[in-house]
Amino acid sequence: MEGPEQPAPSAPAKKRGYRHGKLVVTLLVIACILAPIAGVSVWAKNQVLNTDRYVRTMKPLASNSAIQTTIADNVTNTLFENVDVRTAAQQALPPRAQFLAGPLGNGLRTFVKNATLTFLASDAFQRLWVELNRRAHEQLVKVLTGQGKVVQTANGRVEINLAPVLARVETRLHNRGIDVFDHIPPESIKTNFVILNSEQLQKAQRGVRLLKTLSIALPLIVLALFAAAIALTERRRRTLIQAGLGLAASMAVLGILLTIGRSVYLDYVTGPNLPNDAASALYDTIIHYLRLGLRIIAAVGLIVAAGAWVSGPSRRAVSIRSHFGSAIGWAQGETGAPASPFGHWVASNKKALRIAAILVPLGIALLWNSPSVTVLIVLGVIAVVLLLLIELFGRAPAAPSEVGTPTSAT
Repeated sequence: MEGPEQPAPSAPAKKRGYRHGKLVVTLLVIACILAPIAGVSVWAKNQVLNTDRYVRTMKPLASNSAIQTTIADNVTNTLFENVDVRTAAQQALPPRAQFLAGPLGNGLRTFVKNATLTFLASDAFQRLWVELNRRAHEQLVKVLTGQGKVVQTANGRVEINLAPVLARVETRLHNRGIDVFDHIPPESIKTNFVILNSEQLQKAQRGVRLLKTLSIALPLIVLALFAAAIALTERRRRTLIQAGLGLAASMAVLGILLTIGRSVYLDYVTGPNLPNDAASALYDTIIHYLRLGLRIIAAVGLIVAAGAWVSGPSRRAVSIRSHFGSAIGWAQGETGAPASPFGHWVASNKKALRIAAILVPLGIALLWNSPSVTVLIVLGVIAVVLLLLIELFGRAPAAPSEVGTPTSAT
């Protein structure tokens, strides 16, 4: 039988509902705007202050052919800028063979580059690359956090010395009988690159302090805004759909911005010392985990929206639920879970538990210092399993008096 007819809402109630709805939408919009910023802040903090995460990000570059070619070109150019190979060849050749000085110099340049590439393809360079990146990043962290002593400073700048790479190449050349570069101490060659100028240091330290705060506060604010919107709304299913789609859309916007930023970055840094292919490899490697994270968060948003839609009144959603409900009904009959006290408690708190099953794994993913892909997948599986368990325990079995009683049309 149908229940008593509900009175139509009054004008003040409609007005309050309209304002209520606007507040919910406002909370969702702010949350979706802040979500990409929160993700970027967590990623940036991991790259700037987490040496292990930074080294893991940069390690693949050691085996990238474009990066290897760029390093080989720079090392070769540095060696030949510090030694006049043509003059040395002229001094070693008899007068009649002076014309061979130029071809010999060109041949030696090719040989040096190939020898450097051979070293760069070795396991020794892989280990050296990790060591240099770790050393450089540890120094950077100490400088930015104001801890420890800087390894080297000159003219108000913080610098990193890359002489070990040149030293390894010089040793390999010497072992092959090329001693023209032996008299150049590696430490005398300017292979340093500047991390920070002194006037930038104070600003960078303030920025890092702000970054550490944002990486914790922003994810909590985003979760609080989503939770508030869901708690305040009178149409939770629609709000969940909006929240999931909005979260996925915000991640898509971030992905578009990263693509645009890639073009801007390449236009800015590409030059003789950093060709386009090497700069592309560098950019793609650095933001790899950021792109991976935004894709996973977008997928979570879509899953939430899909789950909310499946629970809706549309014909397809009802059809999907009927198949799913058959399996749940069978499990309920086999286990007797809904009839237990715990089942009654789950049924009475079903909506809150569903929200918690989604928000808690999402919050853990956002607040995790440096979550791996495995961690994110496990958190997603946990969310799905929790939702299934809530459905299993929380669906009250039909009362005996209702069995076989036809339901009235609504």
